[in-house]
Amino acid sequence: MAGGRGALRVPERWTDYIPLGCRMPGTRFIAFKVPLKKSFDQNLLPEERFSPRDLIRKVEERKEELGLIIDLTYTTRYYGREDLPPTLRYTKIVTMGHKIPNKKTISMFRYMVKKFLTRNKDNDKLIGVHCTHGLNRTGYLVCRYLIDVEGMEPNAAIELFNKSRGHPIERINYIRDLQKRALKNSCEPKNSGSDVFREKGSAPAKPQKQLVKHHPSQAPLAVPRFPCRSPSSTKEQRPDPRAQGQPQELGHGHRALGQRQQEHLEQRHLEQKKLERRQQKKLKQLEQNHLEQRQQKKVKYQEQNHQEERQQKKMKHQEQRQLEEQHHLEQREQKKLKHLEQNHQEQRQQKKLKHQEQRQQKKLKHQEQRQLEEQHPVEQRQPCSSAPRNCWLPQELSPARKRRRRKHELKEQEMS
Repeated sequence: MAGGRGALRVPERWTDYIPLGCRMPGTRFIAFKVPLKKSFDQNLLPEERFSPRDLIRKVEERKEELGLIIDLTYTTRYYGREDLPPTLRYTKIVTMGHKIPNKKTISMFRYMVKKFLTRNKDNDKLIGVHCTHGLNRTGYLVCRYLIDVEGMEPNAAIELFNKSRGHPIERINYIRDLQKRALKNSCEPKNSGSDVFREKGSAPAKPQKQLVKHHPSQAPLAVPRFPCRSPSSTKEQRPDPRAQGQPQELGHGHRALGQRQQEHLEQRHLEQKKLERRQQKKLKQLEQNHLEQRQQKKVKYQEQNHQEERQQKKMKHQEQRQLEEQHHLEQREQKKLKHLEQNHQEQRQQKKLKHQEQRQQKKLKHQEQRQLEEQHPVEQRQPCSSAPRNCWLPQELSPARKRRRRKHELKEQEMS
């Protein structure tokens, strides 16, 4: 989940390293990667987070205490002085990565360490050093201090740092430059102080053994440095009867010893190269495995998305078909209803027409009958003597009957 943009972008490969190493045995140094302030938490998983508070908490869990933090990063966006407790000293030494630190940076680092040690003789507070990953710049400056000031062998200092940090120094140019210090320091006197930070007119600084006085209960900063002694000086202390007459043989022996040391250093260098190649191969394999896993995850994710899209399309198609069928059925029902209504209306109209025709026919018949009656009045029938008993002659209509007939005719006229 490491990512983000701009000021909240997590450093590359920051999550690949453990947050905090162990205290370097015999020293006060402890190395760790740069802690990130709370605003970076949104781009990190809970188990990947490492803030300044987490740093102090983890050191306290080991029953130790930080007294000084030396920040070697080339930026100020990761955290600030306000994220640390006020009792903890903080120093920023801007150091560019991938390049060997210059003399000014090395002198500043020595000065800050010595100043802290002189002020904290009576306690056992630690000096925390970090760059972005707490590995290359941090390892170089810590090992450089142990080599130049404490007189440790370069390979021993590098090995000590690698074991304590939990990760080896990766930059080959740093390792080679540290290994060269063995040849340079073999015949150069050590200066405990730095001319950069010495005030004008002040007395020369005392040797390291007098400057850094550790508490009796406290372990020394590093393995004590032994003064450089040439082969001739050792043989002056222990005279050999054969040494006076063989100055050329001594020089030859000194050269042979120098060649052996160089051969030994070359062998160690070759071994380190082999180890570095193995580590690089392992890293490449891990990266390849990681890339393959990411690609497999991407393929699975794409397949899942494709399947989900297909299912969604099917669902949409089915829903559309159902909607179309329902719409078609509704249209058919509406058409049926319209057709039935039209038929019903036509039937009613036909019935009305038939009824009207029948009424007109009746009216015509009635009118014809009236005309016939008016033209041929009905004669009053009288019973004849010769006729049977029930036979009657036609007689005129009674006035009441005439009134009824007239009323009936008026009603029919009104209806028409």
